[in-house]
Amino acid sequence: MLRYPESKISSAEIFRLVLQRMTELGFSFTPIHYAVVYEYVSGINPGLSDALDTLVKSGILPSDKDVENLFLRYVAPEYVLPLNDHRDSLTKEIQELLEKLSHSTLSTTHEAERVQKGMESYGASLQKNGMDEPKLKALIEAVLRDTHSIKESSASLSHDLSESQKKIEILQRELRTARAEALIDPLTELLNRRGLNARMEELLSDGRHTGKEMAVLMLDIDHFKTINDTHGHMVGDKAIVAVSRILKMCVRSPGDLAARVGGEEFALLLPGASSDEGFGVAEKIRKAVEKIEITNVTKRQKMGVMTISIGVDGARFGPDWNAMMERADKALYTSKALGRNKTTVFGNEITV
Repeated sequence: MLRYPESKISSAEIFRLVLQRMTELGFSFTPIHYAVVYEYVSGINPGLSDALDTLVKSGILPSDKDVENLFLRYVAPEYVLPLNDHRDSLTKEIQELLEKLSHSTLSTTHEAERVQKGMESYGASLQKNGMDEPKLKALIEAVLRDTHSIKESSASLSHDLSESQKKIEILQRELRTARAEALIDPLTELLNRRGLNARMEELLSDGRHTGKEMAVLMLDIDHFKTINDTHGHMVGDKAIVAVSRILKMCVRSPGDLAARVGGEEFALLLPGASSDEGFGVAEKIRKAVEKIEITNVTKRQKMGVMTISIGVDGARFGPDWNAMMERADKALYTSKALGRNKTTVFGNEITV
């Protein structure tokens, strides 16, 4: 459940801090508790940090329910959905990993405390009883034993941390793959609706685009049911993939977001673009779709001209970005009502 690309040295240090903080707060060594404290200690989740600080400052240690609520509110959007297909195996692996790290850390801590008390005792004995040769020899042997003991314990912890880091890196890759699969439409390799929502929330959190212009395009393949009924679903899929490729070619920058949000419906979000610029991109897409030629291999015939209807809205980006999509969707249906193969800007009577 980790999504932080720290170096091995940094990760090992964060592991130590997380385990220490979990012990201080009386947290259980479970994946949910660990994820909450990891986000808190690593400092990459300000909302979680503020909420947990508020709980701690109240003087009452957070309960299991408090931790679960923190996880669901601040952490779950990044983890819960991607883990659906991997939850059981990953939870077991992480649980075993945490228990091993916890045991190694506590063992080394106890050994260090024992050696420290022993050294203090040796020093006190020297001051009190003097330092003849037999006593000095016995003292040196005791110090050597303790030094060897703490060295072995530290080496064991270091080895466990190293092995744990390797396992964490494997889990990271698995989780990134799972998360990507959960947010990407497999047919077109565009964002799906869930992925689009996640990216928009990231833009909100980032804040760089807040209050700035954004154009939203909603697009729908005309008469798609007829295409499926006449030529079959394989040709229908080809049509969807062809449109998705045009969307990818028409994005202006890496910051533009293209998504398949329904069966034959797409969305394109253009941060920094006005409604006029959005209209220009929409027309480029619409005209490109008209040129698509798809062949029904089974029937050895071309599908004919395919068209797309588009709705556009432009506004200042903010938390109500869903309203922009709704307005663009209304403009899309206006394009449909006016005969299809048109682009309509919300609030305008001008259509093409």
